[in-house]
Amino acid sequence: MANIGEAAEWFRQKKAIRAAAAASRNLLPEELRKHWSSMACKHAIDWMANHSNCINSFMVYVPFRSELDTREMIEWGWQTGISVIIPRSNPSDWTMELYVLQRWEELIPGAYGILEPDAGQAKRCGEGFIPDAIFAPGLTFDLHGGRLGYGGGYYDRYWERLSSEALQTGQSMPSWIGLAYESQLQEKVPMELHDARMGAVITEQGMRIFNS
Repeated sequence: MANIGEAAEWFRQKKAIRAAAAASRNLLPEELRKHWSSMACKHAIDWMANHSNCINSFMVYVPFRSELDTREMIEWGWQTGISVIIPRSNPSDWTMELYVLQRWEELIPGAYGILEPDAGQAKRCGEGFIPDAIFAPGLTFDLHGGRLGYGGGYYDRYWERLSSEALQTGQSMPSWIGLAYESQLQEKVPMELHDARMGAVITEQGMRIFNS
């Protein structure tokens, strides 16, 4: 940012966009959300099935409030033997710990009231573990891979760490895919260099791929 005033305006804009996006999503009728969630999950499942030679694990969120419901994907992973990875937030340093989820009973309310893996039941992934695909939530996504989350920066920090490691080691990044209703998409959202960028977004209408 060029100066403090511009920085303040930047964050004000992001806050306003978040509030508007959350309000718009909350107004979607519950039956439509259920229907669209199932359609989006089927698109995500089809994509993973078509890439079964390289998708042995995927990370996904447990739905909260009006978020696109991912439970159909999670149960598909259990049925097919693909490792389902669920993040657990750590508010002390704004990072995520990854766990293998094997049954719903391994979830408990986390720091923000969101269902997260119970560290006493679920198996934690090793430090060097990286999921083959990461399905990220968000309040809004744009048509260039941009994502605007909830403001905690958990996914952004994880994306930044994996990007840095990929540059240092030469390893490829996992597939980053946003999950959203079609109505959550817009032309452009404000982004910073360290913000997570999606390679694709899946909605009830299908999959949009932004880069390789």
